[in-house]
Amino acid sequence: MRRVTALTAARELRSFLRRHGSRTPGAAAAALEGLRPVLPADCVALSSWDPAARRHRTLASSYPAAVTDMLDGRMHADPLFVSVRSARVPVRVRDLAPRRRRGEIFDRIITPLGFRDGVTQCLFAADGRYVGMLNASTLDGRQPDDDTVALLDLLGPEFAAALDPVPAPRYPTGQLVAGEVDGFVVDVHGGITPLSPAPRPDLVTPPSPLAEVVERVRAGSPPPVAVLHLVRQDAVVAVELSATPSGVVLLHREVPPPGGLTARELHVLDGIARGLSNTEIAAAHGIGSRTVATHVEHILAKTGCRNRVEAARLASQWGLLVDP
Repeated sequence: MRRVTALTAARELRSFLRRHGSRTPGAAAAALEGLRPVLPADCVALSSWDPAARRHRTLASSYPAAVTDMLDGRMHADPLFVSVRSARVPVRVRDLAPRRRRGEIFDRIITPLGFRDGVTQCLFAADGRYVGMLNASTLDGRQPDDDTVALLDLLGPEFAAALDPVPAPRYPTGQLVAGEVDGFVVDVHGGITPLSPAPRPDLVTPPSPLAEVVERVRAGSPPPVAVLHLVRQDAVVAVELSATPSGVVLLHREVPPPGGLTARELHVLDGIARGLSNTEIAAAHGIGSRTVATHVEHILAKTGCRNRVEAARLASQWGLLVDP
């Protein structure tokens, strides 16, 4: 029965850590309270590592103040702790060979306070940085048991992420979960893998200019920083590209034309961005030069651009692409 309760508590604690973290004393104290059903202990402490000061900073602790001071200021230099840290797994007192059960940790904490067992868990960020530690001590020599150590091992990455000052990366594909976009992957061989119910691989079908962009990213070029706005007939599709080991992730959604421009004005703006004259733009779209001139006036007025150069720069910032 305790195992099921501990597992449930571990799941709830994981959710708490993901929502609230544990970098503040209040959050750390709440996290340790949530750890009680998982880790039966008489004293427990959660500490972050300050790499600049080269010391720990305990965020929450039920140890005596003198013990907390030792955890903060000197534990990192203890040879036993250095060994435990290199193990990268939770280490109990009972797991240590008798010859290793010595030093300040035993002299100032374990022996004077009568602890019969305990565990130290060093916490590492996803990129391998050491970010802190969890310590617990028990008067009951049967705790922490193997199930508890296994649960601590599972919770280790969650505690580490909660202590890490570097925010977790936001993956662009999270928008797919929220239903905000559709998308697909163009793999290294050019194959298409859908990521949503309504992907549009036609967006990268030649002669679409987006096909050339995707091909460059597949070949190793960095993806465009700007969101691309692909004009297809009278629709505008916002496109985000991300390079991954498996290929190019393409997320897309229809959006209103940027800058309040019409689809025709976006076609004219594309011509301006490519350095075409009004006559050349008119010939490309089968309209009169005077009509193009009117569109140019509207583009400048709507966007606040003073001239064609500024309009061309704005088109680049928008990542404007227009299907032929």
